[in-house]
Amino acid sequence: ATIVRAGSSRADRRVADVVPASLRAATLRRGAASREVLARWLTLSGPVSIAEMRERYDFPEPWVTARVDEWQRGGRLVRGHYGGDRAIPRWCSRRVLEHARRRALAKARQQITAVALSDFVAFLQRWQHLDPRDRLGGADAVGTVVRQLAGLVRPALAWERDYLPARVRPYDAAALTALTQSGNVVWVGGSVHRERERSEPQGLTALRFVERGSAARWLEGAPADTPPSLGDAAAKVLDALRSYGASFITDLQIATGLTMISLRDALRELSAAGLVTNDSADAMREVIRFRPLLPGSRRDEPDPTRWLPADFSPTPGRPIVQRRPNLRRLPKWRRPDLPGGRDGWVGRWSLVRTPGILGPTEDVETKAEAVARTWLDRYGIVTRDWWRRERPTVSWRDIYRELRRLEMRGEVRRGYFVRGLAGAQFATAAAVDALRDAASDAGAPAVTMSTTDPANAYALPLPLIPDGEERPAFSRPRGRGALLVTRQGRVTIAVEARGRRLVIAPDATEDDVRAAAESLVAHLMVPIPGAHRRHDLEIETIDGAAAMKSPHSAAFLALGFRRDGLTLRKPADFLR
Repeated sequence: ATIVRAGSSRADRRVADVVPASLRAATLRRGAASREVLARWLTLSGPVSIAEMRERYDFPEPWVTARVDEWQRGGRLVRGHYGGDRAIPRWCSRRVLEHARRRALAKARQQITAVALSDFVAFLQRWQHLDPRDRLGGADAVGTVVRQLAGLVRPALAWERDYLPARVRPYDAAALTALTQSGNVVWVGGSVHRERERSEPQGLTALRFVERGSAARWLEGAPADTPPSLGDAAAKVLDALRSYGASFITDLQIATGLTMISLRDALRELSAAGLVTNDSADAMREVIRFRPLLPGSRRDEPDPTRWLPADFSPTPGRPIVQRRPNLRRLPKWRRPDLPGGRDGWVGRWSLVRTPGILGPTEDVETKAEAVARTWLDRYGIVTRDWWRRERPTVSWRDIYRELRRLEMRGEVRRGYFVRGLAGAQFATAAAVDALRDAASDAGAPAVTMSTTDPANAYALPLPLIPDGEERPAFSRPRGRGALLVTRQGRVTIAVEARGRRLVIAPDATEDDVRAAAESLVAHLMVPIPGAHRRHDLEIETIDGAAAMKSPHSAAFLALGFRRDGLTLRKPADFLR
């Protein structure tokens, strides 16, 4: 080697004296070089088979097979069947596959056109079987609906008054009773239990159905002790259930020493707090209908016996109250042979937060994936609005992470499907196709649903949609008996007070009003299990004026309403 230095003449020197030995020796051996060449080519080549690898590089087949299996176990390659020929396995770099998947998903998102909120409501009605064309029937229909709505807290009375009859025709209350008695489904009270500010204890105003062994996804764990807001009788019943396990009502009466009225009032309070349940839906109905005979006492109320003599001994089982009961608010006498009589509270009472109902302990990822799949089955399209509505025991961040994983697996698609829904939206391929069909369905029938129905997207707080653009003000009627009658997802009639006050859309045609009136009457005439429904239906006002003065009264007169106050004395012939 010749070394030339600045300001000096050339001089010949040995290579070993100038170049280190590590640079003079070969860096890669033949085997390592072959591995490097093959690995670099696979990084950019896409899916290739063993034959295609050997066609490019004449390496021994056993050696190539061993290398790709090694890289597959290390996570660098992914084995699968790509292209038209599904019989030949191919290997692809994980990075290339993920990049191709992202480009395919981005292209699929660009092909999706967001639909209006009314089209989304029409889709939900068909997805959740409210549409008459998709209603369920048969022995398993009630179980299918209950499992689709599992974990969702809704008004207790509306389950068998609005939700189930709107999805199952004809609805049989015995099917729900058989479903709960089988042990597969458990009803749990969802009322918020607070410190009582009124004299009357809180009733079972809301409840949910959960599948046995999965309640931990929607309920918190077992409480450490008795909540301080419970009354004395409710605390005694709770201690008895913790000591003796599932018990009949007569067993609880013997264990606690309470009167039957006090015991039923305590079970009603515990059911409202979500602490106890019953293995029969008949007991659930009785708890919903039960009203206490005497008003409860408040924590800050003075002792009602302070004015009695010191040596006074009260009659056993006779309560002493501070105030006299209001005779107008006392529950009416019920015949013993009718539902709710002496033998109405059937079944065994048990604690809700037990391992059998809550299920096995799941990590956050498993629980979040289960909730995400439940929402995909319930709504078809999942957004953060459902998390705000239901509040499961996992955060939206964890659910969103699992939805992203399902998207990378190809099980769901992410995009902008519905205008107005906030954040990212995930949907299954079947839901996307059904959403497009609902948006282009011109012959949709009228559908009546409660304003608290899970299919009512108009009740969601949607700040991205200005008032009046796609969600008119009259589409949000107030009151516990509020209903909406829609056609193609657009509100035709807004109903308050179970049909007493109606507001009809200004752009509704005569055919829309006629179909909506028929659907509304059919919905209101469905009998409630265990309740005596009036056979008359009276409409007081239409659009704020007297019902008979409205031009739309002809649609109701054609259904058999009388002209004296627009009253329907009996169900019309089409309801039979």
